[in-house]
Amino acid sequence: MAPPIDENKLRAFGALIVRMQMKQSLSREEMREAFGQIWRNEQPELQQGAFIGTLRTKGETVDEILGVADSHNDEWRSHFPGAVQAGEPHLGIVGVGMDTLKTINVSSGAALIAAACGLKVHKIAAPGMTGISGSFESFMLMGVDPDVEPEVAFRATEQVGIGYTPVVGAAMHKTGVFRVLSQLRCGTSVHLAGPMGFHSGERHKIIGVPEPAMVPLVIGCMKALGYQRALVPCGGSIEFPGRHMDELSNLGPTLCAELHDDGRIEEYTVQPADAGLRTAGYEEVAPAATPLDNVRAVARVLAGHDTGARLDLLALNAAACLKLMGKAPDLKAGVEQARHAVTSGAALAKLRALIGAQNRDPAAGLARLDALLAGA
Repeated sequence: MAPPIDENKLRAFGALIVRMQMKQSLSREEMREAFGQIWRNEQPELQQGAFIGTLRTKGETVDEILGVADSHNDEWRSHFPGAVQAGEPHLGIVGVGMDTLKTINVSSGAALIAAACGLKVHKIAAPGMTGISGSFESFMLMGVDPDVEPEVAFRATEQVGIGYTPVVGAAMHKTGVFRVLSQLRCGTSVHLAGPMGFHSGERHKIIGVPEPAMVPLVIGCMKALGYQRALVPCGGSIEFPGRHMDELSNLGPTLCAELHDDGRIEEYTVQPADAGLRTAGYEEVAPAATPLDNVRAVARVLAGHDTGARLDLLALNAAACLKLMGKAPDLKAGVEQARHAVTSGAALAKLRALIGAQNRDPAAGLARLDALLAGA
């Protein structure tokens, strides 16, 4: 139950909604404070929903997105002040979701492959909102414990090279972020700004977006927030022009914006051939009918049982991680590293190591993974 609301505070918050209804923009600090009230549940839920919906309908400015991201960081740090201490920069990789070209879960598999190639990766994860499954379901169904504190995931990143923190795990239930996200089944500014958060202290990140227009917007926000290196891809398809995925695509061109460590922002387009890959057909990477089968498809790639277009898609996105972090000179070399990580067994071994480092009951997690791979 929300706490009693002061009438003046209620009216002041309502006035911000009216301004946005009139197509007026709020400042970064106004947005930060307003979302702070939302996280802390200091406004009635009807007012909270009106604020979130009006902002999305109006269209966010850069300052407004930065304000939401600032407030998200404030809320996150108030509950989880720790960070990965890996002795070297670590990478975050996440997709915004809400894309119109659904595939198997890419970022989960790509994160594991990149970690198997020697990167330190912390994976923030959310449930599938508009698709069959998301990163939350991927890791959970592959046997990784979703309900540990983020500090455990930070240690796993340090110790085995990858950690996994879901925004809906049991540890998150005390946060305002969980309360809001658990009630939403539509895309909002929270879903756009939340991935920009410094969840594990990272300053290197890949954020895939579902629409080309978001690419320059998100990379500009990441620069303003203080990221050192970042990549924002939006993948396309030759078969389905106008539909996009929130990752690099092996179905057609991918629009990318890259933030370099000297502050430059570079925009470019990647074709599958640039990474030494053939252009695949959509049905080769389309999602399965159920979350379990969708996740099993990714696990089979990691285990080396599927060496076709699905591996190409995961390897391409892992290669982007390697290139961004200076571990591969280009995407083609990164794809080769990623392929070797799979065929050598290193990718599946990395998943097993994650289960061993992060789970409260590793034996149960490993048994679940084995059953998934066996088709049980």
